[in-house]
Amino acid sequence: MQKVRLGRTNLEVTRWGLGGIPLSTIMSGNTEEVINQVIHTALDYGITIIDTSRGYMDSETLIGEVMKTRRSDCVLASKTMSREKDAAMADIEESLQQLQTDRIELYQIHALRPYEVATVMGEEGALKALRRAQEQGMIKYIGLTSHHLDVLIDLIKTGEFDTVMFPFNVIEREAETTLIPLANEHDIGTIVMKPLGGGAIRNIVKAFKFFNNYPVDLILNGVANIAECKENLAAAESRDQLTPDELVSFEDEVSFLGKDFCRRCSYCEPCPNDIQIPFMIHVFWQMVHDKTYEELPVEKQEMGKNSMIWFQACEECGKCEERCPYDLPTIKRKQELLELFSNR
Repeated sequence: MQKVRLGRTNLEVTRWGLGGIPLSTIMSGNTEEVINQVIHTALDYGITIIDTSRGYMDSETLIGEVMKTRRSDCVLASKTMSREKDAAMADIEESLQQLQTDRIELYQIHALRPYEVATVMGEEGALKALRRAQEQGMIKYIGLTSHHLDVLIDLIKTGEFDTVMFPFNVIEREAETTLIPLANEHDIGTIVMKPLGGGAIRNIVKAFKFFNNYPVDLILNGVANIAECKENLAAAESRDQLTPDELVSFEDEVSFLGKDFCRRCSYCEPCPNDIQIPFMIHVFWQMVHDKTYEELPVEKQEMGKNSMIWFQACEECGKCEERCPYDLPTIKRKQELLELFSNR
């Protein structure tokens, strides 16, 4: 597996890393046994970095169980959603405990939005906690993740962050002319999230070849099972680039997705009524929204009727829409599903 230097951290990691969202029984629906097998499979193959977050439910805990015996095999990265100093420090301490380690190589401020920047960068902000933890040897490097490129661009210029993580794939390419060149100029490690658009991009071979056309360091991808893990690892080994004709063909393949598809990041959760929003609302809506009930295959009809209890459970509180980094119209889509499957 190809190794890369992660910007000025000088950490040498595999160019493909294991993402932590599917490494949670709550967020993926997988068992602890399957998640354990996925982590061991990736490490056995030679993957040397795993990224998780305090926000990924029990992901840190399950990774920590593997770290009891495999800590020396990988670099660990985690994140805090807290914006203030004391809460962020508590998150770092909890991450260390759950990951069963005495130091985390990369700790990141997670999913920063524009209106939160002043708080995070202020005297009582989360960055102060990360700096203190760094001084105390609890973490080694400090990173930042965001779905807002303008936030990342502004904060790269402060010199406070060693890495930046951002969405980038054949559909979401805004970073290629702005963020990526700037990060490289400042020797900031570049970490790609959503390389397959949260699973919506199905041509894995072309997806990984796409990244070989760009000077990005680390590509993080979550996998749900061992078969997916092996399939992704095989594709990630390629160092071939997409030809211009292949890129055009690839763009045509994914054009039907548009820009407003669900990346299954699960930031919309938890739902107060336990609705698994990405799958029960957005992914299912993508499957059926352009068809009448009669046009749907029987299995989709049954799926919709069985999901009515969840569509009806939605109280339209709007919390999911506030959290969604892509501003997806969750309530509107739920209403359309409710109408499609009512009285069936």
